[in-house]
Amino acid sequence: MKKHLLLLIVFVGSLLLSSCATSRSERAIRKAEKQMERQSQQAQKEYQKAKTAHYKHQAPKTKKMMKADRRRARRLNRQFRR
Repeated sequence: MKKHLLLLIVFVGSLLLSSCATSRSERAIRKAEKQMERQSQQAQKEYQKAKTAHYKHQAPKTKKMMKADRRRARRLNRQFRR
């Protein structure tokens, strides 16, 4: 009887410890995902900043040509959406 009780206590204890370990790893995964998301957002901000700086350094004639190219691309891509 004492053996069965001891085995039951050990079994229940191992179940409790394993469930705690699982929640810790899930928390670590969520924390890592948040960190990756923050890094991704930071990289996106830096990209937009570099893109804006690049655009500002262009000559007015080049800016005009780039704007016309965007309009032309928008018009041409409209045909493929339908």
